[in-house]
Amino acid sequence: MIVIQKEKANIVHVKKEITIKNTEKFRQLVEGVVTDVKPYIIIDLSNVVYLNSSALGIIAHAAMNAKKNDKELVIAGIQPPISEIFEIVKFDTFMSLFQTLEEAEQYFESK
Repeated sequence: MIVIQKEKANIVHVKKEITIKNTEKFRQLVEGVVTDVKPYIIIDLSNVVYLNSSALGIIAHAAMNAKKNDKELVIAGIQPPISEIFEIVKFDTFMSLFQTLEEAEQYFESK
């Protein structure tokens, strides 16, 4: 997991599944970008085929904190089976979901 800093957004690029072994690192990275000065946050899950329920909670909490601070968090790289999980938990009702990182970046470029 790494954070890529762009002009308007911070991108949390997750390179593998999120499990109990790396949930704390994921939480720290996400919380760090939410408190950063940049107004937009992208969590890139392009390479993720599994994430645990703790990761879902971290994402939901971060999206709500971002909104409280006049920021926006979106998810990129949504592919099955992750897309199915996000539909079940209705993440699309409070954050934008994109199939590719490029789509997410274009979304923020237009703002």
